[in-house]
Amino acid sequence: MKTLGQRTFWASAFLVLGLYWLQGHAAVAWAQTTPTEVIKNATARALQVLRTCRGNSPEELRARREAVRSLAMEYVDFEEAAKRSLGRHWKNLTPEQRSEFLRLFKDLLYFTYIGKVDTYTCGEEEQIRYEEERVEGRFALVKTRVRYQNQDVAVEYRMLQSGGRWMVYDVVIEGISYVNNYRSQFDSFLVNRSVNDFLESLKQKVAELQKNDRLGS
Repeated sequence: MKTLGQRTFWASAFLVLGLYWLQGHAAVAWAQTTPTEVIKNATARALQVLRTCRGNSPEELRARREAVRSLAMEYVDFEEAAKRSLGRHWKNLTPEQRSEFLRLFKDLLYFTYIGKVDTYTCGEEEQIRYEEERVEGRFALVKTRVRYQNQDVAVEYRMLQSGGRWMVYDVVIEGISYVNNYRSQFDSFLVNRSVNDFLESLKQKVAELQKNDRLGS
């Protein structure tokens, strides 16, 4: 049986998946779109990809990964997520170190999450309720509830308006924020170690994930 995190992940938390910077797709069309409408659109498109049953050849699995990656590029502000995940330590990084961290952070997300699309079972169904939207200036919170395998799971999307678009920078599942989770891990390391040590450790972690990736991508 899948864990709670795995079940919820496929229902709606796909938005934390990704590798590359957002590319500014459809910025004009989104200019007047509400945060909830953005999440509804993103969720519908992602589930369409995941529910399309294909074979399990390496080529077909890569195609599915690329489809989800493309969606993440449109809807997730990875720079904001990276800064918040590093927290107070961000200001201590040189421009070169920031660039290196952002690259490694995106690689970490890719190998931690996008590779998991291979395990999605075709034919699974989820019911998603959009319960509440809060907007405070450039920030928004969209609360949803996912009904999956007879369980209700609370999923919240934290969003930032940038360039006239609402982008996701954090996903909170049952009260657990993925940004806060990374911040806690990174902070515990950086309290007693140097930034260079941290980046080297992160590089090793990414290399390990890549080595264990079934497609070796």
